[in-house]
This record gives sequence, structure tokens and C-alpha cells, in this order.
Amino acid sequence: MKKILHFLLNILLTLFFIVAVLAGLFFYRQWKSGKLIDSKIPEAVTVESVSYDRYAYQHISAEAQETYDQIYDCIINFDDAVTLVTNDENVLNAAYEAMTADYGDLFWISGYQYNTYTSGDEVVRLEFLPKYTMSEDQKNVYQASVEQISNQWLSGISQSASDYEKAKYVFETLIENVDYDVNSQENQNILSVFLYNKTVCQGYADAAWYLLDKLGINSVVITGTANNENHAWNLVYLDGAYYYMDVTWGNSKYLNQNNDTTKRVNYAYMALTTEEISQSHTITSSFEVPECLSNADNYYVHEGLYYDWFGTDAIGNRIAQSFEAGDSEISLKFSSSDLYGRVITYFFDEKHITDYCKDIESIYYLKDDNANVLTIQW
Repeated sequence: MKKILHFLLNILLTLFFIVAVLAGLFFYRQWKSGKLIDSKIPEAVTVESVSYDRYAYQHISAEAQETYDQIYDCIINFDDAVTLVTNDENVLNAAYEAMTADYGDLFWISGYQYNTYTSGDEVVRLEFLPKYTMSEDQKNVYQASVEQISNQWLSGISQSASDYEKAKYVFETLIENVDYDVNSQENQNILSVFLYNKTVCQGYADAAWYLLDKLGINSVVITGTANNENHAWNLVYLDGAYYYMDVTWGNSKYLNQNNDTTKRVNYAYMALTTEEISQSHTITSSFEVPECLSNADNYYVHEGLYYDWFGTDAIGNRIAQSFEAGDSEISLKFSSSDLYGRVITYFFDEKHITDYCKDIESIYYLKDDNANVLTIQW
């Protein structure tokens, strides 16, 4: 009997050894092929969207929207990482681009990294890791300063003002308070604007988004090129229509009559149509953008300084009105380059401006050929 039990025990031990060896070989092969996923990496969990009313969010795929929700939730909560619902790196890229277009206030991050987990040649899991530039405590300190300064800047405009008035106020405020400087600190986010008063196009676009958002105006940061250089500006929704707004190009510098460099607000870039912005800007944002057709909230249209016909008396009398009122300057916009050129020829080359401004002794004018805008300074 003992011999039989001993024999059976040996058989069981042998079988156990064989199974263990086979299992070891199986898991080794799985590990070598990438089919084993680290159990420490959690499963992807969807989060509730708080961005459903954001423009870029609405113009990406459903899969990218879910990914967008995850990475935004990760960033605002200062989480180290999140396992994504998508396994597609292109979807992740589209989601991140849309998120940064919809939120111009994420000054505590600078891009992201991701881990890829594969099974053979197939990606089976992506893990998103934000690149934080500061701690959460530091972020909160900076946020408080930004809030204080931005509230001061917005103290001069009412929440009940029209969309046009709010956009114009933000446009003017940023240009008057912030200089363009490629060497400015934190110039890829809003800290450069509110803390250091110097920035570049990305800072201007993010800050415009931030101030407009505080005033209840929907906008999105657009990326692309202008004059063949990387650039950023805004798409804004004003009084029921979309427009483009470029604060950077609105911050204009020129040599005045005394050969001094002077900064001025160039309203030609406050509310543009697609046709107008396309004269100098090319959009590379991957999400769909609308065709901006309205010019109702264009500064020149709104202020009665826009002309789509060659009415010499109408134009001349408007110029004379500014001259006699003692204004520092007047800017006029024309509907086409042809009309713009005819006006310059008639009033300046042929000197017909003296027919309307009788006592004028000298004239100094600025041309913006891209926008068909003529500025006369007295």
C-alpha cells in the first residue's frame, strides 16, 4: 500500500513539475512578445465631461472627446498619469491639441509624455503623463496672482456690455498693458502676460482666451503660421457670429513724425472674416474651423469707418471731421485693395485732401496693405 501511495505521489509531483515548466514557458513567451500588461497599470476609466460646450471639443471625434476628458481631468487634479480609453497616438494628439485650444489657462503644464504597451505589433494600452512645470502649491500661488491682476484689468468693463464692447476692451487692454518680447519669461503661457507684462503670440492668444472667458465670451486658440512663421491667435464668437482676432498683430509699432517708435492699437486685427485673415495667416489646427463671413462686429464697420464704394465726399468729409475735432488720428478700412489704392491716389498723390482739410500744413499716414486700412495722423 505504501509503495502504491509513493508511486502516485511521484506521478503527481512529476505532473506538477511539467505543468510548472509549461506555464513558465508560456508566460516567458507572453512577456517576450509584449502580451503581458503590467498589472500595476490601471484600466482606463472614463470621466464625466465638463467641456461639452467648448468649441474644439465639439469638433473632434467621440473617441478623442473621451480622451480629452481624461487628460483634462488628470491635469486639473495634478495626477501623475492616467490610462487612456484610446490606444491610438493620433487620437491622443488630437485630444491634447483641442484641449489646449479650449483652455488657455493651463500655465502649469508644458506638453506631455506617454507610455505605450503592446501585444506584438498592436498597441493595447496608452498611459498619459503630463509634464508639470511646477508643484500644485506653486500653481495655486500663481493662480491667485493672475486672478487678482486680471480682475483689475477687467474692472473697466461691465458684464452687461455687448460682445463687441467686451472683445474691443480685451483687445485694447492687452495691447496697452503688454509688450511683445521674444525674450519674455513664461512666454508660452498667461504668466508672461499677467505677471511680467511681456509675451509673444501664444501668451497673447491664451490671455485673450482667459479674459474673454471671464467675460462670458466663447473663444478658442488657433494655431498656424503668419508670414511663414509659427503663430497663434483666436477664434471668437461675438453677437451670434464667428470672427478671428489677432492681438499680436493688433499690437502695432511704427516710427512717428519725430522718428520715435510708438505703440498703437491696430484695430484691423480685432474681428476679421476668413477671407481677411487668410490674406496673411494660414491655419494648421487639426480640428474643423468655421467659415467666418460676418463683418458686423468689425471695428471699422461698427464705428462707421468702413467704405465699400468710392464716395469721395463721404470719405473726405469724414476725414475733415476728425481733423477739425483735433483727434490724434483716424483709421479707415476699405472693402478691396482696388478701392484702397484709389483712395490713397486721390487724397494723397493727387492732394485732394486739401479740398476737405483747408488749413492742413502737413500730412502723415500709415498704410496696412494686408487689411486695406489707411491711418491718418494729425
